[in-house]
Amino acid sequence: MTDLRPSDDEFEPYEEDRGIPLPVSWIAIALALWGIVMLYHNNRSVMIGRSERSEAAKPQSRDVGAGGAGIFLARCATCHQPNGSGVAGAVPPLASSPFLKAKPEVVVQILLHGIDGPIRVGDDVFDGHMPSFASVLSDDDLAQVANHVRKGWGASQTISAAFVAGQRARFPDRGAWNGGSEIAATLDPTLPPQPAPRPDAGTGIDPAVAGLVQHGSGDAWACASCHGSQGQGRANVPRLAGLPAAYISAQLAAFASGSRRDDTMTVVARALSQNQRETVGNYYAGLRTPSTARPSLDGDLERGEILALQGDWKHGVPACFSCHGPSGFGVAPGFPALAAQHPAYTADQLAAWRGKVHRASPNDVMNMVANSLSDSDRRAVADFLATLPPVPAAHRQEPVHGRSVAR
Repeated sequence: MTDLRPSDDEFEPYEEDRGIPLPVSWIAIALALWGIVMLYHNNRSVMIGRSERSEAAKPQSRDVGAGGAGIFLARCATCHQPNGSGVAGAVPPLASSPFLKAKPEVVVQILLHGIDGPIRVGDDVFDGHMPSFASVLSDDDLAQVANHVRKGWGASQTISAAFVAGQRARFPDRGAWNGGSEIAATLDPTLPPQPAPRPDAGTGIDPAVAGLVQHGSGDAWACASCHGSQGQGRANVPRLAGLPAAYISAQLAAFASGSRRDDTMTVVARALSQNQRETVGNYYAGLRTPSTARPSLDGDLERGEILALQGDWKHGVPACFSCHGPSGFGVAPGFPALAAQHPAYTADQLAAWRGKVHRASPNDVMNMVANSLSDSDRRAVADFLATLPPVPAAHRQEPVHGRSVAR
């Protein structure tokens, strides 16, 4: 009979299974639980961190608060500045304004109807345009902002919503006040002497200049055929009224040389002499034309305001006003006015900068800015700029024997 038991060479010793000691099991379980807890807390920390970073990355809107101060910050500070200092040569300061110290109906009527004519504040004359707020603010809102500016920089007498309603009914169909002289004559003769009202548009314009702009000359067809009879622009055609003369002349020279490209403008600019380019620029710089621009691109106006006033440095976008001047009124001769420009034109120009169609920006700043803006941001800032009042007109310069003199 064969012996089936393994030989000594094939035998492997073994031990019977023994249970894991309880202390070891407890330690293992405790370590597993500790690991689960730490994993949970770590994951929660990551989620919270991501949430905080996401929140920090969101555009921060200005907290305008409530009441007259909030309305002033949201509606008035863009031009008059948050501290009421105004803009030299363009927007009158509030801190020394006699209009705030005058009868209460003066400030209310200005808010209701606006001003489109020269006023004197201290030793300076300002010939800008203040828009009417009658259709965008209620009687209570108007009373609150009137009280805010008067108590901050003028008188302490309180104005009520009922008083505003009475003033609204007093001149229901009138337009903007024609400067400080009309306000003084109609509302408060105790105001300091005010400059004469602005004459009708076109008075004092050289007929040859008006003919060139309105009817063209030779291959240069009329500027007004595209830019409007008063340089107001339309849709994709820019507003020219109030732009610096040197800027307009420089752009015409750029079109003529081909450094700025536009088939239509190239033909016109090349048909003009250097003297005619300066004459046309001077003509438009002296025009005071109400804004015809309106938001039309469904842009986020609050986001546009942030980009214009503060920028978005997380995306490398400086504030528009840091280069283009307070209130978007431009800085001659290199930075044009943006205020009251038509949104379609502004958005198209930003797209052109992004596509490097334009290359005239110092150090390619505008190319970089445009590339950092999303499509929605371009629409937002273009629509916001269209809500601003237009840049005040400059004193017209007439070429005389090779030089320019103010009129």
